[in-house]
Amino acid sequence: MTTITANLPESLLRRAKSVAEKEGMTLDQFLAIALSGQLSSWDAIRSVEDHMKRKGWERMRELLTKAPDVEPDEFDRL
Repeated sequence: MTTITANLPESLLRRAKSVAEKEGMTLDQFLAIALSGQLSSWDAIRSVEDHMKRKGWERMRELLTKAPDVEPDEFDRL
């Protein structure tokens, strides 16, 4: 593990502490999960952008039309 020092707005720190407490985890655990999730989102966006650059919008639209229009499985519902 690496220790870092970060400057956060007080309101953001309060929210993070509150969520961590509600979820029964340490602030360190919550921040690691939150950062990991955000990085994954950015990776997914970059992957789609790279694909569009290589294949173009028409190919992207074609791929998206293949996605099934169905309700999610029970375990994936909110």
